[in-house]
Amino acid sequence: MNIVIGHKKPDTDSICSAIAYAELKKKVGEKATPARCGPINPETEFVLDKFNIEKPRKITELSEEKVILVDHNEYSQAAEGLKEAEILEVIDHHRIGGLVTSKPIYFHCEPVGSTATIIADHYKQKNIEIPGDIAGILLSAILSDTVVHRSPTNTDKDEEIAEELAEICEVDIEKYGKKMLKEKSKLGEKQPREIILGDFKEYEFAGEVVGVGQVETVIPQEVISQKTELMQEMEKITRERNYKTLILLVTDLLEKDTEALVTGETKEFEEALQTEVENGTAFLKGVLSRKKQVIPPLEEKMA
Repeated sequence: MNIVIGHKKPDTDSICSAIAYAELKKKVGEKATPARCGPINPETEFVLDKFNIEKPRKITELSEEKVILVDHNEYSQAAEGLKEAEILEVIDHHRIGGLVTSKPIYFHCEPVGSTATIIADHYKQKNIEIPGDIAGILLSAILSDTVVHRSPTNTDKDEEIAEELAEICEVDIEKYGKKMLKEKSKLGEKQPREIILGDFKEYEFAGEVVGVGQVETVIPQEVISQKTELMQEMEKITRERNYKTLILLVTDLLEKDTEALVTGETKEFEEALQTEVENGTAFLKGVLSRKKQVIPPLEEKMA
């Protein structure tokens, strides 16, 4: 059985894309099952409950498995054992980051706001009708990753496909999008370490590893008020994992700005993002997207 799986610290796009692509594979007569390599976050749980979709089973080891990767293509972001697995396909919308395969594979990477946009387009290209529940989770993934079309990663294609999916699942995009933003903002009883590592990715630049976490919220003060505890935990994680730099992006979805907490070396971060880190904090005006607005300048400066 081929496993369709997203990245570590899965978000809504990672989970919903795995489910929808596995379903597409079944419809064309191929054996596939969706999986995840981490816990479901509150926003994704809300989405799956709304459209009555079961959570994918959890898999943390991929050695000897046949896998299709969605929403990632870097070893550092994948489940353990990927180097010993057989990678069959990649469907993604991020930078290409060092994946190696023993033979040619189908690799679809497109500069759109969400992997779900690409997968919905695959349904269309194959003339396969998208069921209402699958349309619902694909729409949710697009709205999540593009912050309801507010993110600079958003494209015309994302908006066009979102409109088509909304019609299928009979959802009002703006009303539903606002509900999703509220779910995305929920911290609950999370401890500082959980907040930092909740939506987290590692990047390797010139042999050095940088960790970048992000909290997207309509109530940023809930996070910033815990700055002392967060910074203490970030310093601990930086030492434990030998990061060159550790960054936590606290993104205000309404004001479309980000406050970054930074530990480790800060000089290259300051130069790349054209900002100053004072007392471990930097303000990033107009920054919403880790993928498009933070990682590219960091990579250019640190590579």
